[in-house]
Amino acid sequence: MRMKVTSEQKENFIVINIKGTLSIENISPFETLVNKHVEKKDNILIDLSELTFIDSSSLGIIVVYFTKSEKNNRNFALLNINPDIMQMFKITGLDKRIRIFSSIDEATSALGTA
Repeated sequence: MRMKVTSEQKENFIVINIKGTLSIENISPFETLVNKHVEKKDNILIDLSELTFIDSSSLGIIVVYFTKSEKNNRNFALLNINPDIMQMFKITGLDKRIRIFSSIDEATSALGTA
């Protein structure tokens, strides 16, 4: 399945939705969109509810932009990760580094604004 990436404003956050697979072959639209919002110093939530696969290079890109957001004192969190994808985050230890929430409401309530 091809990847589709969209974004929308939700309260004080940009919510980026990824549908399909996220891999080195198709990461460019995702990376471009995330970079745009990191550069604007937006608070970012990435909704992974429709993500079916992620490779290690894509995990690396998420870490890069998470780190940049931290340096900008902005929130960056992941949402709605299915159990198979969550396993990748646990194996790499990223579940302990990047905040992960089960819903947008839970994230916005916990994070507020930066």
